[in-house]
Amino acid sequence: MNTLELKQKIIDKLKSADDIDLLKQIMNLLQPLDPNEIKHLNENELEMAKDNEEDILFKNDLSEEQLDKEDPEWITEL
Repeated sequence: MNTLELKQKIIDKLKSADDIDLLKQIMNLLQPLDPNEIKHLNENELEMAKDNEEDILFKNDLSEEQLDKEDPEWITEL
């Protein structure tokens, strides 16, 4: 499938879509990011940023091996 065919398929799907939330999400994906736009973080994102800041401040670095071990654990918590 070439680019033109793919674009046409996407357009056809969009024409038949009625889910407003889905259409809003698609619109957000298609809009370029504005570097001057203020990003509002949700509660989880704020907590992660705070934790990262503390880790940097207190030099709580983890080794790659530790990260590899912990990745599956925290991903299942999401």
